[in-house]
Amino acid sequence: MTKAKLFLAFLAIISTTTITAQTKFTVPQNVVLVAKEDYAKYETDIINAAKWLEQTDLDGKEDKRKEVSKFVVEWLTGSPTVTLTFTESLTKLYGKNTALLTIYIGSYCREYLEHKTTATVFSAAKAGVTSMMNVYKKDIEIKKCKEMDKVIKLADDGKLDDYIKDKFKE
Repeated sequence: MTKAKLFLAFLAIISTTTITAQTKFTVPQNVVLVAKEDYAKYETDIINAAKWLEQTDLDGKEDKRKEVSKFVVEWLTGSPTVTLTFTESLTKLYGKNTALLTIYIGSYCREYLEHKTTATVFSAAKAGVTSMMNVYKKDIEIKKCKEMDKVIKLADDGKLDDYIKDKFKE
């Protein structure tokens, strides 16, 4: 029994360490985004920023969240490799939860950067919507949104792909 308890304690420590490690992110300073090569330098930072935005609860670190969000949006705005079109469907989906928008943007970019040869508008939109749902379902600093509740139900029923194909067309 003692070995089992020791093993469970070990697993708990590893899990905690992994979660903590995943949520650490430092926004790069003195960012220069002019040439195509400039954007490529920050791709890993964008991936890590997207993870941080999704994994960090909305009820804390507000100043850092603004800084991370600003970095992601500035990178996307001039990115030669990732293009995002804002749709009415996206606006309805985040509703009054504007923090969900940068979570969508970050995960959308992350999908393109992690899957450079296979990413599509569909896969990027699905990644973004999935991240939004993950944060929304935590119910921390979230205002209820009928459209998001509908999408979560669709996802639960295995119909998320149909929704994405219909609302986030290429």
